[in-house]
Amino acid sequence: MNQKPTNDSLNHVLPFKGILNFRDMGGYTTLDGRRVKRGLFFRSAELTGMTEQDVELFQSLGIKTIFDYRGVEEVRLKPDPVIPGVNNISIPALVEEVPGDMRDVVGSEFLKHFTADFLANMYLNMAFNNPSFKRLMETIMLPDQYPILHHCAGGRDRTGVGSAFIFLALGVPKETIVEDYLISNLTLAPMNEQIKAQVSQHLSPEEVDKVMASLELRREFMEAIFSAIDERYESIEAFLEQEFAITAEKREQLQVFCLEAI
Repeated sequence: MNQKPTNDSLNHVLPFKGILNFRDMGGYTTLDGRRVKRGLFFRSAELTGMTEQDVELFQSLGIKTIFDYRGVEEVRLKPDPVIPGVNNISIPALVEEVPGDMRDVVGSEFLKHFTADFLANMYLNMAFNNPSFKRLMETIMLPDQYPILHHCAGGRDRTGVGSAFIFLALGVPKETIVEDYLISNLTLAPMNEQIKAQVSQHLSPEEVDKVMASLELRREFMEAIFSAIDERYESIEAFLEQEFAITAEKREQLQVFCLEAI
């Protein structure tokens, strides 16, 4: 993983012990010079490993909604914790079932198909007419659902796309969205090292290198979504309205609630 951590990127990461990639999406500057409020939107990997200390930290954040993008089998194997006062929403973002844990399939055929092209196509297939993201964007229009945590297994691909759509609605620049997306290369380093150790027992060094390269998030994946939006719609505004019924008026209401002056 060639991305180096920065003070700004690490400022978004919360100190959970049993949950990887748990981040506050606030603090970013928007195109009009305002800033996304902290404490409204959170993103993370799976929650199954939550410790007692993590539960206390989680509850201190006041999160009211957990939005889970994982498939039925993933959820069955590693269900989200039931926390009093928290509304759990689970709608798969992918049509295909994916393994419950990448670390459990290191000896299977799945990783051989897990290539950069596979990921790029997966992102584009997720991006449009997706019931999961439609429900997500409906949910962020309801202030009584805040704060909201959305997550998948690693908090990188499905959660990365969901985060991009939230950020676009808030007016965050595309380059900032890409930079936030790439933070997962840092926060998931422990999981990737485990995968490397396990695949090394089954594959040749050359194959291991290919697998690890395929796990690295690349800016091209997110930029491909932006390009596809540009091709299909006249503007971000048209995309938000036609995909998610977020009109200019609704978007302004959302931004008034979620943004602050600097």
